[in-house]
Amino acid sequence: MVSLDSIVNRRCMSVLAMTCSLMLGLSSCAKDSEQYKSADQEHYSATSPDERIGLTVSWDTQTSPQYSVTFNNTSVLLPSNIDLFIKGEQKEEHDLVLLSQEEVDETYALPWGQFSHSRNQYTGVKFQLVNKITNEPLSVLEFRVFNDAVAFRHVFESIGESKNQILLEQTHFNFAQDASTWSYNGMKPNKHIKSIASSAAEQIMIPTAVFGEKLPAMAIQEASRFETEIMQLTTLSGRAELAVISQPLISNALPSSTAWRVLQIGDKAGDLLTSQSLINLSPANQIEDISWIKPGKSLWDWRVRGDQYGDHTYALDNESLHRMIDFAAKSNMQYVMIDANWYGPEHQAESDPFTEIDGLNIKDLINQANQKGIGFILYLNDKASVNYDLDKLFETWASWGAAGVKYGFMKLSGREKVLKTLNIVELAAKHKLLINFHDQPIVPSGLRRAWPNWLTREAVHAQADGLHTFTPSGFVEMAHVNALAGPLDMSNGFFKLNGLKESRKYVRSDVNSTVAGEVARALIIFSGLIIFPDSPEEYLRKPDLFEFFQHMPATWDESKVLSSNIEHHVVTARKTGEDWFVGAAINEEGGELPLQLDFLADNHIYTAKIYADTAQTHYLTNREAYAVRAIEVKKGDVIKMSLAPGGGQAIWLSPVSKGTKK
Repeated sequence: MVSLDSIVNRRCMSVLAMTCSLMLGLSSCAKDSEQYKSADQEHYSATSPDERIGLTVSWDTQTSPQYSVTFNNTSVLLPSNIDLFIKGEQKEEHDLVLLSQEEVDETYALPWGQFSHSRNQYTGVKFQLVNKITNEPLSVLEFRVFNDAVAFRHVFESIGESKNQILLEQTHFNFAQDASTWSYNGMKPNKHIKSIASSAAEQIMIPTAVFGEKLPAMAIQEASRFETEIMQLTTLSGRAELAVISQPLISNALPSSTAWRVLQIGDKAGDLLTSQSLINLSPANQIEDISWIKPGKSLWDWRVRGDQYGDHTYALDNESLHRMIDFAAKSNMQYVMIDANWYGPEHQAESDPFTEIDGLNIKDLINQANQKGIGFILYLNDKASVNYDLDKLFETWASWGAAGVKYGFMKLSGREKVLKTLNIVELAAKHKLLINFHDQPIVPSGLRRAWPNWLTREAVHAQADGLHTFTPSGFVEMAHVNALAGPLDMSNGFFKLNGLKESRKYVRSDVNSTVAGEVARALIIFSGLIIFPDSPEEYLRKPDLFEFFQHMPATWDESKVLSSNIEHHVVTARKTGEDWFVGAAINEEGGELPLQLDFLADNHIYTAKIYADTAQTHYLTNREAYAVRAIEVKKGDVIKMSLAPGGGQAIWLSPVSKGTKK
């Protein structure tokens, strides 16, 4: 295991709250202190390092222990059950025994991401969850309170007499007032519940964003998911409360744990989108040599197939891929990705991924790409895993010089899908291959820190599929919800918006955007592998607009969501070196948004290159109208952004000198 560069300031404090026989082998440094509550008080309080988030855990009034959360001294979660019980048995009373507390403050480098470094700062506390009558230990219940989240999980090191019995989880989120939710919904638009309290036992998926009139912005997610299926939630009729839908948690293979259940909290919705809490809850990097892991931008042949330019029609052939490789090499792109059917019909298990279809020379294409400094990514359908060994296949593809794998249509569900996904990521890392999962992959849980070759996934309704309506409002919602969990491959960046559906074989619906909006969307949706879906010819037709993509990287030193409203717009800024890149997208209404340039460096003059809609642009009737202009700005200036209905705006800010703009 490799250790990333880190600056660590760690203080560990614990209290001996019960006999060592109930400690389950937990190690901690003990220190007597009056500042910690004793177990006899049957409640415990902790705060985030910045003291804005408060956690109280109690086990004195109910059959199950409860926890509650405050933000800025205002209640966010009322006492909420948090417990385990044995399936099929009568529920018994459980207690908590305080084991230890620690304060952690560490900063570590990231190989890629929205930030160059992450600060992992939290207050941690551990309890023993025990049967009150028998004193039998059920789990170690662990909490971490960050400046922007509360996370908790059950850890199983020994489960006493219940080791052959099925444990189920009781975890509730009892909000201090009614709220609305927007939730991940697979390949469909997000699911919106206007009132939790008025909803009748409705099932929802994570990530789930939660907004209330007097509540802070919140999201429910999970982190570090290794052994359990993806958490799902249900509303509880007549109550402003969500409950985890429990699945069997553990097997006889110990130690094990649940994923972290994470309640993220921010002053505004945009704060949640740049939170590093999921990353910080992940194990450290598991790949010894990460020098080969390079985020980047990629062309993609799938959405181009069928379109004709001059005497060439794009298809699954050598000439089409040659064109893409040449363009990528000249345009500051790092990859070309070939999609389905290159080794035979993708949904047939007999199609042999160790070879290619007649007329296609995949090894020559990979070699040509590598000679030009371009990585080549190969598509693989899950059907191939029926008859072929993935370890051997990845070894073979790596020997050809392939850079990565786009993995599609994994048909498993539940825990099996989680386990297979992680196995594929680990196999890919073994053979130095990048991974991009498509076609309803598992929702991210921060494990790109442990496996940084896992650059992206299509945990979103991608554009142009046509199975469901993708609207400007839908983009804004998904940018607030799906993007909460991690990097997404939404395939933004079409430059041909007029006649797109009619000219492309695999474009099944119009793209409801503007061309300036497409540029902005590619910046807003963070991904370690940014997939551009259009042809080289379309990008060459708008070189002044394509300039933004050429200069925009796929990894960042710093990221901010400057303004957002899940029902209206999102404005994101990302920094690389001294340059800032800004993207703004809006719903069907369009409108003006002020961009306050308070994030720029002092005493610098910047050139702001603005890639914008025009007064005539519209996402339905005039998608490709745009204008590019440049102005000089400084910190504190305001740019008035005019966004067309369903449109957007991108801005590239680069310092030209130090001094004061006159």
